[in-house]
Amino acid sequence: MNIKKRFIAGVKCPKCEALDRIVMLTTGDAEWIECIECGYSENRPTHVEVQQEPATPDEIGVIQFKPRPK
Repeated sequence: MNIKKRFIAGVKCPKCEALDRIVMLTTGDAEWIECIECGYSENRPTHVEVQQEPATPDEIGVIQFKPRPK
């Protein structure tokens, strides 16, 4: 099992609030974060729900504004 570690810059630990102490760990299909200061750990979701288009389109369209001639 190969674990890939990446530090996340500028992030505070939700538990101890230590700055720049969070590491993201990835292995196969699992992903989680850990604080190297206090040991806090949180699993990250492995799948993202895809938003589907509504069955009936709404009546909102794209409008382009063009500058008036001078």
